[in-house]
Amino acid sequence: MHTSGGRRGQPATTMPREVRIASALLTGLGAVLIVNAVIALLYRDDLRAAAQDNVGGLLTSGQVNGILIAVAALMFLLGGLLVLAGGHIRHGRQWARVLAFVTAGTLLLFSGIGALAGAGLLAVVLVGASVAVVALLMQSAVADFFERDAAQRDAAQRDAARDDAAQRDASQHDQRP
Repeated sequence: MHTSGGRRGQPATTMPREVRIASALLTGLGAVLIVNAVIALLYRDDLRAAAQDNVGGLLTSGQVNGILIAVAALMFLLGGLLVLAGGHIRHGRQWARVLAFVTAGTLLLFSGIGALAGAGLLAVVLVGASVAVVALLMQSAVADFFERDAAQRDAAQRDAARDDAAQRDASQHDQRP
């Protein structure tokens, strides 16, 4: 059973199964996007020629090349963000959970547009994986895992503020004649 390591002497907490699954899906989906971006850049000339056959009258070769580079860069960026989120949600980081939602939502938008444009199986797989990630991270079963991190941080901030106030009081008391 996996656990999330405690911070600053806090005990480790058991990681919910849903978080492990979501982390694996995020990391895997991010890796697939990165590999696809690299393949798209390696075979850019072939992709440009195929696209030129379909939209030759509408776009110049330079415009098609620019679009291919922009799409590959976007896939690389989204893939990197998903891998980053996948690694950090295992530790209960709320910001990683938000990043996963935003990135998966962006991916859903672009995949849906791609599916409508005829991108095929890859778009369907990306949509399915994104929906799975969002569904897993929205479950109430994982809420405590992410909220404990925020609760620990809030408790540490309260303790630090209390200590600062006590030190100020002590220094004011020492300065009195």
